[in-house]
Amino acid sequence: MSALRSHEKFAVCNRNGQATIMAVLRALIERADYESMTSRPGWEALIQATGTSRTTVARVLRLLAAWGLIGRVASGRQAKYAAAGPDGERINEAAVYVLCTPSPLALVNKVGTPPALGGSHLKEKKLTHTRAQEKNSHTDVATPRLIPKGAASGAPAAQVPWRPELLWPLHRTTKRQIQRVAAASEIRYRSFPLRCMTPKDVASSCRDFFLAGWTVADVLHALDWRPDGTLWPHSGAPDTKNPWRMRGWLRHRLNTWRTEAGEPLRSRDQQAAARAAALRREQEANRRRILERQAERAARLDVDDSPAKVTALAKIRAMFDMDKRQRAARRKAEQPS
Repeated sequence: MSALRSHEKFAVCNRNGQATIMAVLRALIERADYESMTSRPGWEALIQATGTSRTTVARVLRLLAAWGLIGRVASGRQAKYAAAGPDGERINEAAVYVLCTPSPLALVNKVGTPPALGGSHLKEKKLTHTRAQEKNSHTDVATPRLIPKGAASGAPAAQVPWRPELLWPLHRTTKRQIQRVAAASEIRYRSFPLRCMTPKDVASSCRDFFLAGWTVADVLHALDWRPDGTLWPHSGAPDTKNPWRMRGWLRHRLNTWRTEAGEPLRSRDQQAAARAAALRREQEANRRRILERQAERAARLDVDDSPAKVTALAKIRAMFDMDKRQRAARRKAEQPS
């Protein structure tokens, strides 16, 4: 109760609120089991002891739990959800709360961990540390397995602390150095032979192509396909973990996608974008010609004849043409064979 009175948030409540909170906490204390410091009064007992509604009691319980003065061990259950007792009867189960006293933070020894203390039922038990101490050496434990440097990833360089891998979309171009490194990291992830190289090494080997607007998908495509559309006869990747050998293999594959002057060719995505742009221009030109033809036809109708007259003349011409064909067919049938 003294911890409640000294709480900073309790002091800002009005008198009625303080009286209600103290009544709920007093009801919990009066019905507490001091051996386990738990209390299970039930809703009816709390409502009768405080003279308030169930909603008010529930709100005060939430406040006490938020202030660290009580904790909910188990929530209550209705009889239809509770387990049957030894006699087979189901009864309502009240919620169980534990009474707490907030303790301020204090300095601790960083090389030692204090033992985990419990209630009075642990007084006769031997307390042990929850974490192994450095001074406790065991002679019967297995020796740790030594992992040589670089064995986990196959890289000859020294291992560095783990950090999340940089990710980059397959079909997005790069503009800055950090973006090129992220794209190179994505290439390493998708091409297993290149994992012995660092992302910066891959980014340096692909720098000219990234500056020319190539994407991650373009570089991966260039490692498997030639510019004429034929596959490489085999992967050709050397069976090694030496970064300098993989760097030579990577640059050899990419050099086939250069012009005689050493400039990168248009990549697959760039070729697809060019074809799509040409198709759009062709469709736009066709649409423009159709609109111009329709405008000319509409202007001609406005100057010469009305649409009804043009339709009637077309029907008359069709009738004359059909009659002409029928007469020609009759004359042909009347001629002697």
